[in-house]
Amino acid sequence: MRLLFMGVISGWREVLAHKLRSFLTLFGIVLGAAALVGMLGVVKGLLRGWEAMIYETGGIERITVQIKRPPDVQREKAALSPGRTLNDVDAILAAVPLARRVTAEVLISGGARLYFQGRATSQYVRGVLPASFIMDRFDVDSGRLIGELDNELQTQVVVLGATVAETLIPRGLDPIGQSITINGQPFTVVGVLKEYQFAMGGGRYNTKNSAVFIPLTTCQTLFRLDENVDVLNIQLADIADMPHALEQISNVLNQTHRGIQDTRLETREDLLQRFEETRKSYVYSLGGVAGIGLIVGGIGIMNVMLASISERVREIGIRRALGAKRTDILVQILAESLTIAVAGGIIGMVASIGLIALLQKVVVASNRPELSPAALVIGVAFSGLVGVLAGLYPAIRASRLSPVEAPRTN
Repeated sequence: MRLLFMGVISGWREVLAHKLRSFLTLFGIVLGAAALVGMLGVVKGLLRGWEAMIYETGGIERITVQIKRPPDVQREKAALSPGRTLNDVDAILAAVPLARRVTAEVLISGGARLYFQGRATSQYVRGVLPASFIMDRFDVDSGRLIGELDNELQTQVVVLGATVAETLIPRGLDPIGQSITINGQPFTVVGVLKEYQFAMGGGRYNTKNSAVFIPLTTCQTLFRLDENVDVLNIQLADIADMPHALEQISNVLNQTHRGIQDTRLETREDLLQRFEETRKSYVYSLGGVAGIGLIVGGIGIMNVMLASISERVREIGIRRALGAKRTDILVQILAESLTIAVAGGIIGMVASIGLIALLQKVVVASNRPELSPAALVIGVAFSGLVGVLAGLYPAIRASRLSPVEAPRTN
């Protein structure tokens, strides 16, 4: 412990004795440590953004029924399948007890033009069932949501997202009860959704605030020529039921699609796997940049320590002549190298706080980088590791100096 303390003191003396050289040496460590912490912050922000997106769109217990080309052996009779329809919704609800809710959506191709008293905006309009609001976690701020009766009667009512209502309806005018047109068709506004913001970092959740909903059956009647739906989702009560639910849903779809295998089931596990691959690519690429910075800093430390040893041959030789062991010299030089590296790491942590603050101003709120104490600790720890590795060769070289070299050195 005493040797380590002496090494730290010697390290500070070296830093103060050669300020410019030490600054240039520390600069590489500072950049590397700041880049490392920044990379961890970016990855954490990315992870939080994906988690928020998954939660706000049904959670990991959601299953999406996608269309696919049937096998070659079924290609000639593929037309027998009705495709995804509301019959699938009813059949799954009736035959799959593991499904908490099932919903479908119909989209107006290419988006739609909404118009009210000289104001217009283009948005994607979704024809939905009432369960869609629960599955995608939409809450009404004023008025009401679309109900079962709206779909039964094919009413021409609309629910607007907060941003759409703000854009379309003049301030001071109550949106509820106003008549707007969607692609020339009149609709009565019956509800306005609450304004969604990100839990951390502020900022509007634009995807949800720009939503526009009308009854699914109304959308099919006015804007479609068929009974197919564009989206078919199932939400389970328990993620643990996923394997059994997938089997049951596949059996039901096989019946409703007359044996034609033209659908595939996509789970959020697939989405999470793709995200994990993306996260790893970020870690490798950004981590590589941070690693290069730390390596450059380590090379600088090694050069400084080698220069320091050349200047202190007499000192080291005298210490060896007075009884200092090789391990004593080794520990002292390693401690000096570690001190320089940790000092650079600490300064790098301060710089990383500013870097994260800058990134938070320029990155969209959904993926806004976050600074965590764990990242700061990792940054300092990696800086210290680089210091030890960089000082290892100089320390071994210094410990091998012979006492007889001391009197020969001026």
